[in-house]
Amino acid sequence: MARKPPSGRTTASTSRDRRIWLFAALALTFFIRLWFILGMRGHPFSTMGPTYVDSYYYHQWAIEIISGNFWGSDVFFLRPLYPYLLALIYAIFGRHVLAVQLVQTLFATASCFLLYETTRRIFGRRPAIFASFGFALTGVLVFFTGTFLHVELTVLLSLLFLWLILIAGRRIWLWAVAGICFGLLVISRPELLLVLPFLVAWLWKQSTTRGPSSDTPGPLSGVPRSAPVALAAVALLIIAVVPIRNYIVGRDPVLFTAHSGLNFYYANNPSADGTWQPTAELARGTGFSHERLKHVIRTIDGRQVSWSAASSYWTRRGISFITHQPGKYLQLLGRKLLLFFSNYEVPNNYYPETVRPASLPLRLAFVNFGLVLGLGLVGMVWAWPKRRQALPTYLFVAAHLVSALLFYVLSRLRAPVLPFLLMFAGYGLHGIVDSIRQRRVKHAVVGIAIAAAVYAASVLIPVPRQTYSAQAWVQAGNTWLGERKVGPAIEALNRALAIQPSLYAARYSLVMALAGSGRLNEAEAEFRKLQADATSPSARVLVLRAAVRLSVARREFARAVALGREALAADPNDAETHYMLGLVFISMDSLVQAREHLSRAAALEPGQHAIRDALQAVESRLQGR
Repeated sequence: MARKPPSGRTTASTSRDRRIWLFAALALTFFIRLWFILGMRGHPFSTMGPTYVDSYYYHQWAIEIISGNFWGSDVFFLRPLYPYLLALIYAIFGRHVLAVQLVQTLFATASCFLLYETTRRIFGRRPAIFASFGFALTGVLVFFTGTFLHVELTVLLSLLFLWLILIAGRRIWLWAVAGICFGLLVISRPELLLVLPFLVAWLWKQSTTRGPSSDTPGPLSGVPRSAPVALAAVALLIIAVVPIRNYIVGRDPVLFTAHSGLNFYYANNPSADGTWQPTAELARGTGFSHERLKHVIRTIDGRQVSWSAASSYWTRRGISFITHQPGKYLQLLGRKLLLFFSNYEVPNNYYPETVRPASLPLRLAFVNFGLVLGLGLVGMVWAWPKRRQALPTYLFVAAHLVSALLFYVLSRLRAPVLPFLLMFAGYGLHGIVDSIRQRRVKHAVVGIAIAAAVYAASVLIPVPRQTYSAQAWVQAGNTWLGERKVGPAIEALNRALAIQPSLYAARYSLVMALAGSGRLNEAEAEFRKLQADATSPSARVLVLRAAVRLSVARREFARAVALGREALAADPNDAETHYMLGLVFISMDSLVQAREHLSRAAALEPGQHAIRDALQAVESRLQGR
């Protein structure tokens, strides 16, 4: 008979194996992300400019913070936590994209550790191993590590909070730290405030009943009754910083951000499709600009109102749609539900489509949402007997789903649910593997069949992929143009038009790129196609702008001025037209008129460096006269 090894040696071996697997998962998480961000040097993905919309806004906001305007001068328009983090990184390392990406790589590695530990404490060691390796190889999470968005921060705060409440025990100071963490999480994602009352009720119940036995993975035993009170009180104090600051600085009672009411309306209006889509009444003019949007949403019945009044107005408009068109609203809810469970990552700000072909590590990160969802749903079903100890994990999944149904589905908003789905996926995969080992074939087959069916369904959910592909290549082309890399820009814009030939925004940018590189005959040929495709009023402005550029290329400055003024008659608040006219007047040596248009462009788009630089050059020349 084989001699049984001492239990102490078995425990030591298990502990050593656990450390090896954890180290391997952490190393894989770190190195695949490091490889990814280093490989993106020189690619549009790793530049920072206006084409990245919210990210560029956060970037400019962070620069304002470190330039001395720490508290700002108005209520918060977008969520404030991430730009303050950027400001801290800029203050230490300088305004470098790579510095932010490296810090976020460290965040991701810490998140992997926290995911492993929380999964181990709730579901056991093997599910934790599966979950942590899944985290390392989930492509969309690798992708967002390199972006200037709050995904990585939200994931870290969510997992840190869950880990803290699992280890806090009777230490009230750790419950207070968990409260700080949850407060910061809500500042980053206000919708997650919905989780707090359920968590407090769950913790209160844990504190008044006997905790799990020592052989149960869930560690919550002997929680003091003061724990949920301390957590909630500290969390609410942290959250209260935002509305208090808004009122002190802006003299306006805005709870979180001035953008919240509008976000609700974007998500719930007659033309909504479940994603972020500007409505016709708000998409005035061409392109998208936060400065233009700020002006539009505060203009109610022809007059400027306070931010709180504007937010309330747009919220009421959204509620009016829900109550007056319930049938259409239910269809919209169904569409959001499908999009939430779709394997396709609905892009916004950043487009994986243009990054994946250039990145081997991103292609190697094969785990996708559909795979995690399929195994995760299996794990959710099988983990239901453990629901008492796993309730926070269920709550975070539910909170992200409810957030999507209230607002809209975008990859960057859905991604933070993946770590929690990975916990269940790890448990589900563990159950399948364990069933195979124990020859419980029926149990294993049921699990595999459910996961496969869910994955297949997630892939088959219809999404307008061609539209997003065309948008992706337009963004890449415009980013290359901003970097003055005309060759790659023209190639990207031609790819966009090959996918969607009627996309007049791509055609316009192509005309600008060709004219700027001196290929006038090709530019004029594309301009004629633009004239044929652009029939809407906003597209007409693009046609006039393109005509201005062609006139400048032909050195027909008087015609360029006439066309520019015609464009401004159609859209007086178009910053790019003012900028182009400013450059035309510089070429004509009419510096006073150039200053007038450049000043107007700078007021409309204060974050545009090119406009500010041109204006400073004109001011300098005028002072020298």
